[in-house]
Amino acid sequence: MNTIEFEAQIENGVVHIPPEFKELQKTKKAKFIVIYDNTNSNNLKKDTKSQLEEFRRLRSQSNNKVTANMDLLKKLDEDIINDNIF
Repeated sequence: MNTIEFEAQIENGVVHIPPEFKELQKTKKAKFIVIYDNTNSNNLKKDTKSQLEEFRRLRSQSNNKVTANMDLLKKLDEDIINDNIF
């Protein structure tokens, strides 16, 4: 058995074979192994939302109440420059 690899669209159950493999159209039988991406934006949005909710839950339970803001960032930036780190 010979093997090749290509990506193709599947429309209504029909696999569109790329033109460079047109000799496959003469083949009467072939074995297919399909690898597909089953992620979609809805699943990703749900995962991101649940991760954000978990982060907020954990943060609310944390003893570390330091919150970054622009004033703190500017002070840190000035300290780094004054210490000749940059």
